[in-house]
Amino acid sequence: MGRGGLGAVMGRKRLKAVVVNGGHKTAIADPARFEIARKDVMRLFRASPVIFGELGLAEYGTPALVDLMKQRRMAPTENFRRTWFEESDRYSGPALRKGCQAVKDGCYGCPIQCKKSTPEGEHLPEYESVSHFGALNGISDLHAIVRANTLCNDLGLDTISAAATISAWGEARGRFPQAEEMDAILWSIALRQGEGELLSLGSRRLTESLGRPELSMSVKSLELPAYDPRGAYGMALAYCTSNRGGCHLRAYPISHEILRKPVATDRFSFSGKARIIAIAEESNAAVDSLVACKFSFFGATLEEYGELLSAATGVEYTPQGLKEIGNRICLTERFYNCANGFDGRHDRLPERFFLEEGSSGDGISIPPLDRERFTEELQKYYRIRGLTPEGTFSDQGFLEQQP
Repeated sequence: MGRGGLGAVMGRKRLKAVVVNGGHKTAIADPARFEIARKDVMRLFRASPVIFGELGLAEYGTPALVDLMKQRRMAPTENFRRTWFEESDRYSGPALRKGCQAVKDGCYGCPIQCKKSTPEGEHLPEYESVSHFGALNGISDLHAIVRANTLCNDLGLDTISAAATISAWGEARGRFPQAEEMDAILWSIALRQGEGELLSLGSRRLTESLGRPELSMSVKSLELPAYDPRGAYGMALAYCTSNRGGCHLRAYPISHEILRKPVATDRFSFSGKARIIAIAEESNAAVDSLVACKFSFFGATLEEYGELLSAATGVEYTPQGLKEIGNRICLTERFYNCANGFDGRHDRLPERFFLEEGSSGDGISIPPLDRERFTEELQKYYRIRGLTPEGTFSDQGFLEQQP
């Protein structure tokens, strides 16, 4: 359930699903205006190389990023000790297509169809899953990675957190798992048996129990996804400002730092990233509330979706209005976090990223992060959000920003 723990809460309550049923068709306030807006969105989709390009999401899904992250030397490897995995081409987008006869799949009615499945209907892993069950654990066996992904889906385990926890455990014990061991490890986690009892707690509590808390590659106890922050400084900041912890989807600076959309930024610079991250968080919060896919914004913008929403509801929404809604969402989430004991001390990356370099090579240097510049940019982010230097709210400051 989106990595945030809601699935665990439902499981604890023995709640399998929430079903909503209805027989009426959703009314659209202005169908003609809606159709024009829809055509504008589709035109922008078709013009986007990230979506419909030769190596785009429609062709290979998110595993298209495997080769790109390798080239940029920011693929987390062996619990983020390194940032380059020589054998990652064995589970790249083209490798999945060839080795699993991947066919297009995706959400109902979506023209992009970024997900991929086998001809038999087995869902194939996304970029985060292939990279974490691959490079992060030192495994290059494509079919073992696919099996691990399917098993996580069947058992209700988050692939990112499961793979990252196993990787932290591998470093702590001095040996990463073999491909043939992964199935049994995942079963032990799901059933909380043997070593799985400790692994089921997640990487933070696992490493604390082993006396090696520095090996948990997480922020606010949420394990980091497959973008090493030493290779994209905006991502380093976004991991920490994310209200749900180590998540790449609250702001997704990879879009401009790596994919160069909508405009390119220097991935090895913190300059301007605080404001960029704040704006992106607001836009993405609005996108999530629209129940729109973030991938669609590699083509369309809040302008097109504001037009769609206005046509659907009969209430006028401007791009700026949607962004202001996103701002209120971000502040409200942050407010609840602070009310439950979070503050700037929790907006921190693991020490590894400030002390150890990544895997430099091919003319690319991956040094440790500059702690002073990171802290400066985080403080800028707090000021932009109207927070205190400790990352919290003065009561009046929060109320003044509400409508």
